[in-house]
Amino acid sequence: MSHMTYLLNASLVALALATSACSPVPQKPLESGMVRVNLAADVGNDVKAYRVDGELTQSIRFGDISPGTHNLQVRYHFEVPGGAGSGGLFDANFRTCVMEVDYDNFTAGMQYLFKVERRGWRSAGGLYDQQTQEKVATAEEVRCGPGM
Repeated sequence: MSHMTYLLNASLVALALATSACSPVPQKPLESGMVRVNLAADVGNDVKAYRVDGELTQSIRFGDISPGTHNLQVRYHFEVPGGAGSGGLFDANFRTCVMEVDYDNFTAGMQYLFKVERRGWRSAGGLYDQQTQEKVATAEEVRCGPGM
């Protein structure tokens, strides 16, 4: 094998490993009688599960939950360009908000999407039926700050 072929093969292997690390971890199938809530944030920002019915989550995702009434909270970390003391147009500040949604009608076998986005220095979001994309509840800010 020539040196050039070896380098090309090594580069392809490195590229495959690097891109596989970026692919999402597949979720297990939804258990019968349970509900799944997936998370989504606008591009470049981060959302993680925080609390279910007041209890801290053990993962960045929500575990499958029972049907019925639930209070869900997420931590939404987002970039806000500029700001006080900014050194220029491309400097950024970061802010974290805890967003909360109360929903009384989680239905067994359904998947929902808790979606959040940045609106200037504020955050907005809601809970959506993932199949129909219909908004079923509006998320509210619980608290926000630069270092939460």
